[in-house]
Amino acid sequence: MKHPNIVLISTHDSGKWFGCYGHLTVHTPHLDRLADEGVVLDAYFAVSPICSPSRGAAMTGLSPQRNGLLGLTHHGFRLHDDVPHAAALLRERGYESVLFSFQHEANESEWPRLGFERYETPQTGDPQYPFMFRSAPEVARGFAEFLENRSDDRPFYAQIGFNETHTPFWFGGATPDRGQGVDIPPYLQETPDAIHHFAGLQGAIRQADEGVGLLLEALDHQGLTEDTLVIFTTDHGIESRRDKWTLYDPGIEIAGIFRGPGIPQGKRLADLQSNLNFLPTLFDLAGVAPLADTDGESFASRLRKPDEPLSRETPFFGIYHNGACRCIRTQTHKLIWNLGPEPYVPPPPQRLDGSGPATARPLWELYDLQTDPQEFVNLAGSAELRETESTLRGQLLDWLRKVEDPCTP
Repeated sequence: MKHPNIVLISTHDSGKWFGCYGHLTVHTPHLDRLADEGVVLDAYFAVSPICSPSRGAAMTGLSPQRNGLLGLTHHGFRLHDDVPHAAALLRERGYESVLFSFQHEANESEWPRLGFERYETPQTGDPQYPFMFRSAPEVARGFAEFLENRSDDRPFYAQIGFNETHTPFWFGGATPDRGQGVDIPPYLQETPDAIHHFAGLQGAIRQADEGVGLLLEALDHQGLTEDTLVIFTTDHGIESRRDKWTLYDPGIEIAGIFRGPGIPQGKRLADLQSNLNFLPTLFDLAGVAPLADTDGESFASRLRKPDEPLSRETPFFGIYHNGACRCIRTQTHKLIWNLGPEPYVPPPPQRLDGSGPATARPLWELYDLQTDPQEFVNLAGSAELRETESTLRGQLLDWLRKVEDPCTP
């Protein structure tokens, strides 16, 4: 069996802030084209609202509690020695594995253990931003050069990490984009600094989209489009207030676009999915040996036949270990367990600068997502949702015990 090439594209701190997800003030024609040519996940969530735990779960198929990446790699967290990364696993299965630019699953000294054979388009060495990587268009041109010069007859796995849209948004020459207006989320006040912030985000998104366009063009130019599985995703939600660093939906909602052999065009999938399911799904789509140990579950059959009715729905579970938070989400409700009293700003809309009196978080937060999709009204302890809250608490505790969470009572 001939296995497809795999191109995995990810952006940094972008959530679902793209045209194909209904944000009409951003300029993303290439991502919108990719969405039209594949299947878009409308309810895709990251296990964690920060980089390393989310990426680590996606790239190992194991929860942060089990793979070791409970927090950021540059804060001292690391993958356990016995946990293989996607690059190593695909290499074992006959793939050439190449990293382009950014990853956040290991510190630089430990990158070799991830299993990549080659590392392309490294850091820029810019003295002002020494930890920044090359811009998305530069990275994409490096990928095009890789394809042009490649002689290996194995299928390839190219993991392509764009630094955009991490702050500073003007990285790599990006400029604020106000051409189609500026989209401000409903949980923020529309202040001048919020408009400036989101115009910068939109400019970085435009630059990332340019990179995506160049990647797709390179595949077309080499005649590889039909034989390549292209996946676009993000690591967690956008960064402003009440998004990244929280378990509210804007902090954990991510993009997921799949295009390639066996995947229909122009479809959307409403199933609730976790990026913990990413690696089992990828292996299923590629037709390679499945993972020996995983906390995730493949949704490849849903991608191949998205119009078929869903037989069962699995809740989503999330963790923000730094903030001592855990959550469970269904299509209709979200329960957040706050294990620490870290202050938080009162309910939105709030100011981007975070000004306002801080109060201790409640132990439990419960939201009815059907009537309150913004998660503004905490219904924990209410009589009308007593049974729902009890059920969700039980499911959350069962999951935490299953994955050996360090905070499990």
